[in-house]
Amino acid sequence: MKKIILTLVMSYFVVFSLAQEGVTFQVEELSKPEKALDVKAYEEIYEELILKDYELRKWDVKDRKLKVQYDILAKSNAPDSLVSFGYHSFFNGMYTAYADHRPFVLSPDMMWLLISQGFARHIHSNPEKYRKYFVDFKGKTSLVVLSETDLLHETNPTRWEDVLNKFDSQMAKHTGKEIVDLLTANFSTTGITEKVASQINIMKAMEPYFEFVVLYIACGIPEITLQGTTEDWKKVLDKAQKLKKYDLAWWIDEIEPLLKEFINASEGKVNKKFWRNMFKYHTKKQYGASNVIDGWIVKFFPYDKDGKRNNLKSLNGTSSLPEEMVKVDVKYIQTGNGQTTETMLELWSGFVGLKQDPKTFALTPQISWMVRKKDVNNSFLLQKIKSDNDSYKIQLRVDEVPEILKELKEINKLDLYFNKRVSIPEWLKNIPIKELSIYGDISQQEKEKILKWFDASTIISINRESYKNGKPIDGIRIVP
Repeated sequence: MKKIILTLVMSYFVVFSLAQEGVTFQVEELSKPEKALDVKAYEEIYEELILKDYELRKWDVKDRKLKVQYDILAKSNAPDSLVSFGYHSFFNGMYTAYADHRPFVLSPDMMWLLISQGFARHIHSNPEKYRKYFVDFKGKTSLVVLSETDLLHETNPTRWEDVLNKFDSQMAKHTGKEIVDLLTANFSTTGITEKVASQINIMKAMEPYFEFVVLYIACGIPEITLQGTTEDWKKVLDKAQKLKKYDLAWWIDEIEPLLKEFINASEGKVNKKFWRNMFKYHTKKQYGASNVIDGWIVKFFPYDKDGKRNNLKSLNGTSSLPEEMVKVDVKYIQTGNGQTTETMLELWSGFVGLKQDPKTFALTPQISWMVRKKDVNNSFLLQKIKSDNDSYKIQLRVDEVPEILKELKEINKLDLYFNKRVSIPEWLKNIPIKELSIYGDISQQEKEKILKWFDASTIISINRESYKNGKPIDGIRIVP
């Protein structure tokens, strides 16, 4: 039987660039990829990410004739076309490089963004526990930045760069400069896009303690390339070590040895065994399960998408990975001429896709940021739900039942998949529902309450057990 070895391929020699110091090194000699990966337009990638938040694809919109307002106000500069893997372009891009023998490019900014995203999720896991490290007040304090131009009609990204610098300064007045400076990207590879992306991530980390307000007053893997210098990589290690005091030693201790290998490689001391194990351990005679990833890259993802700690040893596929984009709410207030209007915005930052070298097919993760109007009234979600209700059934994965369902006079079929413990609000029993299916961890008390609320007109399924009028269908009851 023919065996296929999936490995990272690296170059045969070390290369130093005059424009920006870096090192390229060989890990293994493997066949070159046969063709380039498909690419998408930069704008289209963000549109698809927005649709993904509604569990939709482009063809869904066209087929169901949905009207979508993407409301993208501004975004960072990036190549016109990128390889895209949705919300996991860094991780799945690296995996594709590993599987297809494609060179891969890493920079201090990329690895630091992964670390700082992990830090933000750590703070969000228990914000009150860590409040004492950053602020001396309860609740949230509003940080207000004055804008000289109307940002709702301004596509120039430099205007937002100025706004984010001001938010940084205001946060530092409360948290101290140390944490703001620590989390801000400041390497030789850092451009304005990478810096802004890191600033938005700081806002995400501090979101439990601050409300961000903008006020406009109208007066009318075959080859790994490490970008940056050895000093840059030492700085990544130093910055990471300074995060330990935020109850993060359990994570930073795990990635310290990895970051030291980055330093060694930047000095030309390449540990090929280490770089071969970026993804699951392998030799030419040993193969792992294709759906288990246990290489060292998993250590850079300390939390899963539900905010639970990963074991830092392996991942069962990528379904539990957190998104590589963070989103921060910003309140935009426009006042003047006796009128004041409020518009809720979202700042996005993270990995949007991968640049692809047309000759070597090397993949380079692309850091990006974007600003859009937030759909606070869930108008598009309501449009989707009504379309689902008319065509077949409504399927929602939720922490809690969205109140937008109140807008429906009746529901044909409703499937609710709970990320947390099942909790059905009392108002839902007032909406006629033909079939209600509930999935998730549920208490006996909650189950009995639900069965009492809905009469014989509703067929209820709870974790695949069916009931009608409070009794099991066909007389079958499975006690949990």
